Amino acid sequence: MRANTLTNRVTINRLGAIANSHKTGRTELATGVRCLILPSDYRAAAARGMELNQSYDGYFLEDQDIKTGDSITDEATSNVYKVNGIQTNPGTFTAHKRVELALNVGS
Repeated sequence: MRANTLTNRVTINRLGAIANSHKTGRTELATGVRCLILPSDYRAAAARGMELNQSYDGYFLEDQDIKTGDSITDEATSNVYKVNGIQTNPGTFTAHKRVELALNVGS
């Protein structure tokens, strides 16, 4: 996957401790992260136990700091997705990560 095909810009949020507090919450990890978000095909959605319109695949550069449980927000559409799984795939031109995303409905 070529870097110039990563047409979406997202903000990555991670659950963690809030500074100077005993509470936890989502903190902004990175903004303006380039990625590509595509709807999953019906087989992938079914394998994940999700409806077709809620299952997405995200593609990030291999060195991007993203973990299962993170949430990402598409900066153009304001759609919020939860990261359900990560698979590192060496690409032909650029190594990348395929990230399984679930659209948070009603967010």
